[in-house]
Amino acid sequence: MAAVLEPTGIPSAFVADRFAALHARFRRPLQRFFASYRLNSHDVDDLTQEVFLRLAGTSCPAELQRPDAFVFTLARNLVRDRARRLHVKAAGVSVGLDEVELRCGGPTPDEALEHDERLARVVAALESLKPASRRAFLLHRVHGYSYAEIARDTGVSVSMIEKHVMAAIAVLREACV
Repeated sequence: MAAVLEPTGIPSAFVADRFAALHARFRRPLQRFFASYRLNSHDVDDLTQEVFLRLAGTSCPAELQRPDAFVFTLARNLVRDRARRLHVKAAGVSVGLDEVELRCGGPTPDEALEHDERLARVVAALESLKPASRRAFLLHRVHGYSYAEIARDTGVSVSMIEKHVMAAIAVLREACV
């Protein structure tokens, strides 16, 4: 049976053996080379396979004068092509740093100062209340007691507790304007 010849005139069995030898020799070094670029294992395997696919597409791996230089130049070019593609892909969905307004969830310094001033006015207004009005307001609005519970605990009528709370609200409203 006659040997099948490649277009270069070299038998295909020889080319296949030479390609298998290149694969055995360069597979691990190529994987280490690609891993040195901190690529994940899937990308390392894909790029290693791509090198051998391109080697298979060359005219004849048997004719390589310096296979080390050829293989690693090919590998370096694949890494550059991958980086270029990723850069172009990312540019389409990226936003420039100058175009982004990053906002903190907390208040701005001006808002914090305004809150502090308002709180000081509320505290001063609460301190200016009669003790009975302040106690009724705090028990009802802060601690959640009903008018009836406050009236029972303080020994006054529910109507009087309502008046104390309404007086406190009026003073606080005036202080916050």
